[in-house]
Amino acid sequence: MAIDPRKRQKQLEKKAAKRKSAQAAVKAEQAGGGGASSRRPDLTANFPVHECLVPVGLFETGIGNVIVSRKLPGGDLGLGVFLLDVHCLGVKDALYRVVSEVKYLDMVNRFEGHEVFQKTDPACARKLVEEAAGYAKQIGFDPHPDYKLARKIFGDIDAALCPDEFTFGRDGKPCFVSGPNDSPAKCNRIMDTLTQRLGPDGFHWITGLDPEDWDEQEPDRDIED
Repeated sequence: MAIDPRKRQKQLEKKAAKRKSAQAAVKAEQAGGGGASSRRPDLTANFPVHECLVPVGLFETGIGNVIVSRKLPGGDLGLGVFLLDVHCLGVKDALYRVVSEVKYLDMVNRFEGHEVFQKTDPACARKLVEEAAGYAKQIGFDPHPDYKLARKIFGDIDAALCPDEFTFGRDGKPCFVSGPNDSPAKCNRIMDTLTQRLGPDGFHWITGLDPEDWDEQEPDRDIED
């Protein structure tokens, strides 16, 4: 079932482009390995939680970053960042880093160019991320490969202590929204998975292209703005 594809898609693509740019900047700053950024997350998880941030209105927009950070000796912060699609794909991206407090604040400021954060209890942050991953898994989508590493930041945080209940999908069904960098081939694979799992009427979708045209596109070309 299609939902207002064109105007809504353009708005979502602009937000997604800003979000992707912010995450790319964070990864670029910490690229190269070695030093502080190579510290093991399972060890980082032994230190006190600094703060946990979630986007305001996450379940309305459908996508946003969840940040879990811990205070390390010497003042650095270990953090896990999880880009969630709570309407369909679960954990779309994930990263683990150790950064200075200055770089951490800079990262949060970059993200706040397109989303407003609020603090949440660590148990609820973990429950939200893990249940988003579980929801997507049920409909055929694995979390981002870096999730396996980043999720170690949770350590002994007990998600069962969170009283909040999360409802994934949109209007009772998964809702796939293509991003500005999703190729027609990728969109086709996602739609095929949803159709096989749920049937043609078992999900919503919002894309910049008519699905009938996807197979005619070059397989590796991104959707253009």
